[in-house]
Amino acid sequence: MKRLFQAAIIAVALFAAQSAFADGWVVQRVTAPAKYTQDGENWKAVSPGMTVPNSVWINTGEGGRVLLRRGTDTMLINAYTLVATVERGTDNHPKTTLHQKFGEITVDVKKRDYDQMHVKTPFMAAVVKGTRFSVRGTKMRSTLSVERGLVQVSNAKSGKTGFVGAGGTASIGSTDSSGSMSGRNTSMSSTAAAASAAGLANQAGANGAAQSGNANAGAGNNNAGGNGNGNAGGNGNGNSGGNGNANAGAGNNNAGGNGGGSGRAPND
Repeated sequence: MKRLFQAAIIAVALFAAQSAFADGWVVQRVTAPAKYTQDGENWKAVSPGMTVPNSVWINTGEGGRVLLRRGTDTMLINAYTLVATVERGTDNHPKTTLHQKFGEITVDVKKRDYDQMHVKTPFMAAVVKGTRFSVRGTKMRSTLSVERGLVQVSNAKSGKTGFVGAGGTASIGSTDSSGSMSGRNTSMSSTAAAASAAGLANQAGANGAAQSGNANAGAGNNNAGGNGNGNAGGNGNGNSGGNGNANAGAGNNNAGGNGGGSGRAPND
């Protein structure tokens, strides 16, 4: 375990060496035990008001908790968690990579028009533009839950990619070649392009038109599955707004026109 941790420290340090730093995360609140290290050997206590150095690892013990803030963005590190933050952007264009070995974090970042944050766990990778989400990791599984916005997830082993929207959860285990999805606004596909075609990309921030009663779920992207047998909020009549019109997309080749629509895209 120690050897693997040392390898992770080296990888993070090399990644950080190529980075232009933005403002760091500042500790708002801390409950001991919570320590940080840059070399894996020397540990120091996390203290309120300190700016977390770039690329350090933070480790919390039983009952430990750390709340970090960077501008309007926040990150809560819960008990029994090991995570590193690497900044590689600028103050006006922050880009962050979180390396989470185990434990649980909850992140809230404002929406920006680029991929501002990457989260890496042993089994899962996630790409974030703006959202509130939680990641929990154990020795056997990584689980991501989304409260707001949209997160792209991928299996670290197979590369299979999908999207998780508000109210949705993705879970990937150590032996999984894909991943399991549950809740609303989720889709798992073999490639990122296929997942995007599922029509979920347009639901970021809006949680999808399935909840709004709008027949045009994403302006012509009514098919949550992209294959004519699923629609974003379908009611079995082939339309997403539930208005009895089989052509929910008005020229979109009958989104769900087979009468077998479902509220989310089918998993692989």
